[in-house]
Amino acid sequence: MTHVKAVLFDLFETLISEFADGARKVDRANRNDAARLGLTHEVYRKEWGARSVKRSTGAFADYFAAMRDLLGGQNAAVPEQVLRELYEERVLEKKAAFADIRPDVFELLERLKRGGVKLALVSNCTEEEVVSWPDCGLAAYFDEVLFSYEVRLAKPDPSIYKLACERLGVAPGECVFIGDGGSDELNGAKAAGIRAYQAVWQLPPSMRERDSGYPQLVTPLAALDVV
Repeated sequence: MTHVKAVLFDLFETLISEFADGARKVDRANRNDAARLGLTHEVYRKEWGARSVKRSTGAFADYFAAMRDLLGGQNAAVPEQVLRELYEERVLEKKAAFADIRPDVFELLERLKRGGVKLALVSNCTEEEVVSWPDCGLAAYFDEVLFSYEVRLAKPDPSIYKLACERLGVAPGECVFIGDGGSDELNGAKAAGIRAYQAVWQLPPSMRERDSGYPQLVTPLAALDVV
């Protein structure tokens, strides 16, 4: 290992994955959330996406506040029972990502901790997406956890990476960031002065072939060679 004091990790599709064998762990094919809300799929998808940044940076108090805002903007009724059902389904869908975590992910974290490396999690997420975090087995390894909805900052804003460094008590130049590359997170880390690596071990082969412009780590334990 070269001398690195801290590693910042992404969560989804890096440490955990919503997919298995190329398919989602929870099949959404038979769900029609839009119809249950009285909206077309196109409108629902557009309006849900338009609120992505606000949802992930805590601008809405919770999932229900975001959905009431969405429905209110369409002059649609707010079906509380349906919202509760959709929330629970979303929790279960995200919970599946925390199941069957790769053993070599745990081995990587264990070896980094034994080597005295500080660890921080930097994840763009909302409350319902990480309900399972405290019980997944990963939490015990991390010195700091920055969920975007809690800190009100989201990748690729360099501020969230710098905040992680401040909390760890290290300089950006003493860290590396490891993530699959979603949310333009690799460029965000670079802008914060942190060396970035793309974790491709959870990605399908077609996505691995795309040039991110950053060194790729094909397996979790490959990260040991850059720390």
